[in-house]
Amino acid sequence: HLACSGVFKVLNLPPAAGPFILYVGGRTHYKNFALLARAFGIWPKRGDLQLVLVGDPLSESEEKKLRELKIRGAVRVMTQVDDEMLCRLYNQAAAFVYPSLYEGFGIPLLEAMNCGCPVVASRIPTTQEIAADIPLYFEPTNVEGLVHTLTQVFQGKDMKRVASGLARAKTFSWDQTAEETLKVYRKVLQ
Repeated sequence: HLACSGVFKVLNLPPAAGPFILYVGGRTHYKNFALLARAFGIWPKRGDLQLVLVGDPLSESEEKKLRELKIRGAVRVMTQVDDEMLCRLYNQAAAFVYPSLYEGFGIPLLEAMNCGCPVVASRIPTTQEIAADIPLYFEPTNVEGLVHTLTQVFQGKDMKRVASGLARAKTFSWDQTAEETLKVYRKVLQ
């Protein structure tokens, strides 16, 4: 297993000026951003909530799709975000959404959990292996399921789940990764 940078931790920050949910990373097909955009567009309890995207600028087709969904004004894109700023975003987000269809290893899950950010994630094997029962899960192709899960997370911050996420994230470290990798090399050399 991998880990995340020690930069990601709980900070004592004032609440964000406006509530937002956070999406971090690429928006290629397997990242399933299109499902998140559709769910955000039909979510009746969205109100003044923003969807903050950390990653590349929107493509022309993404701009068009967000306008069609009538959510472009509620979507904020942040590019060239360093780890310190990303840590602040995790700390202030109402939730981090990880809608992937599949992943290798989800470092953003660990970053969010280390920052005490509630996690909403698609139910896929790698996410379950890394985050166990910490996230509020939805099926990765079910837009209504994601809407329902977003509504659940906004019914109140589940402090027990957040505390469990902080504890779980601490079980992943780069020292442990190096130690396990070294064991593999030693075994191969024997």
